[in-house]
Amino acid sequence: MPYTSNPFAPNARMKARNDVVWGRLTVSQAAIKYGVHRSTVWKWLQKAKKRHLNGNTYLWTLSSAPHHHPNELKPEIVSRIVELREKLRGRCAPIIHEHLKREGLIVSLSSVERTLRREKLIRKKKQTKWYTPLPRPASLSPGDLVQVDTIHVVRPDYTRFYIYTLIDTFTRLAYVEYHDHLLQKYSFAVVMKAQKVFGFKFDMVQTDNGPEFRDGFQAELGRASVALRHSRIRKPNDNAHIERFNRSLQDECFRGKYPSELTIQKELKKYLNYYNHRRLHLSLDLQTPTEFVAKVLT
Repeated sequence: MPYTSNPFAPNARMKARNDVVWGRLTVSQAAIKYGVHRSTVWKWLQKAKKRHLNGNTYLWTLSSAPHHHPNELKPEIVSRIVELREKLRGRCAPIIHEHLKREGLIVSLSSVERTLRREKLIRKKKQTKWYTPLPRPASLSPGDLVQVDTIHVVRPDYTRFYIYTLIDTFTRLAYVEYHDHLLQKYSFAVVMKAQKVFGFKFDMVQTDNGPEFRDGFQAELGRASVALRHSRIRKPNDNAHIERFNRSLQDECFRGKYPSELTIQKELKKYLNYYNHRRLHLSLDLQTPTEFVAKVLT
C-alpha cells in the first residue's frame, strides 16, 4: 500500500478492521465498502495484530522515512565524538572536528554538530522574547538612568567568576563588585549598595537580557521603587555607557592581563577610587564624577 497523508485514513483502517474482526463483513465486502483492494484490508488486519490494536484504536500511518541512512556515521565515530565532548569539557563542534581530523577520522563539521544535538550534548539556545521596553528616560539628573552589566572571566578550569559593573549615566559615578556566582540576588544587592554609596536614589536601572537580570531581579527592584528597563534586542548602543566603562576597567585596571582572584578585590577598590575621585572626564567638562555630583546636588 502506498504512503498516504490522508487524515481520515487511520479511522477508515480501524473501521474496516472492526467490520471484519467482529464478523459484520467479509474481507471482500470490506474492500468494496472502503474502496480498496482486499489485499490492502488483509494488510491492515495483520498490522493491527502486530501492533496489538483492539477495538476503537486508530491504525495510524507510520513514517515512510528509512530507519537508517545509507551514509550515516559509523557507531564508533559517534562514540568518539561523544567521548571527545566529555574529555574536552564541553568544547564546541569545530574543536572536536579538528581533533577528529588529526586522528585521521574523516567526518564533516555538520555531522559532528548533528551528532551532538542528537545526543543532547548541546544546550538549546533560549529564544529571546520580543517585547516593548520602557521608554528610555532623558538623563537630566542623578539617578535618572543607571546601567548595570557583568564581566565574565573564565578560569583555567573553564569555570567562571564575575565582575558586576554599574554606572550612572548623568554623573558618571561608577561601582564594581567581584562575585564567584551569577545570581539575581547579587545583582539586586549591587544596585542597592551603589545607591547607598552614591547618596541619591535610582529611578531606573537598565540592563541587558542576561539571566542575572530577569524576573526575580525585577521584582526586588519593584519593591524598592526602582524601574527596570532591558536594552532593546540588536541595539548595542543602548548600553553604550556601561560597555565603555567595562572597557576602561579592563584597559586601565587589569591592563589587558588576567585578573587574579587573590587580589581582585583590592585592585577594583583602588581603581574605583581613582575613577570616581581623580579621573577627569571630557563628558563632565574635565571634572571628576565626585566634583560634578557635588555641584549638582548643592
